[in-house]
Amino acid sequence: MARISKQQSKLHDQVMQLVHSDSPLNFEQKEFILQNYQGDGIGGTGAFFTPEGLAWDFTIDSNSTGRCIELCAGIGRLSFCQYIRHRPEHITCVELNPDYVAVGKRVLPEAEWVCMDALKYTSTKSYDIVYGNPPFGKISTSTIQTGSYSGGEFEYKVITHGASLAWYGVWIVPQGSAGFVYSGAQYYDRRESMKYKKFSEQTGYVFEAGCGIDTSIYRDQWHGTNVVCEVVTVEY
Repeated sequence: MARISKQQSKLHDQVMQLVHSDSPLNFEQKEFILQNYQGDGIGGTGAFFTPEGLAWDFTIDSNSTGRCIELCAGIGRLSFCQYIRHRPEHITCVELNPDYVAVGKRVLPEAEWVCMDALKYTSTKSYDIVYGNPPFGKISTSTIQTGSYSGGEFEYKVITHGASLAWYGVWIVPQGSAGFVYSGAQYYDRRESMKYKKFSEQTGYVFEAGCGIDTSIYRDQWHGTNVVCEVVTVEY
């Protein structure tokens, strides 16, 4: 686990008491878990949990009352907000880390939780939307390669795999992977990095800004990192 303060450690212990209890959890207790679970910091999975405000804003673009699937779901912050705000017909959460899945099942028992490599997940049923906040960069969480993208950026691997599950995707990616700059800027500006151009050329996918969410206001609210991202939408 990354270095945390004594207060954070105390709150994390309270979180785990709730996770391991047999009592049903109310909304406030679930929010407490999502806010104070520390996980393993960056750990081996590159996991950084989505800030609360950004997760609620995210649901503006991920608006769906149909069948939803989240890849690399972590402890379920995005899907928790999705469920509360839109009450979709079904949510599947796919997450590799069993500890995160255990927490997620307590926070969002209404979802179907699948503990496995997101890049290996397949389904005979179609989804209306696929979304997530996948680990960023060239990490070794999975060596699986699906679809036409041949690069090493993990967020692009997950997004490419999402095309096999739904016709529409919404994702949180680092600003350099988005193909545009909106967050923290005075206006929307199309800026395509070399890695984005490679991804777009290989897959044919183009990222758009959706409703336009300025994620920079949450820059200091990530646990263990400080990053400017973009929320991107893609039609597969």
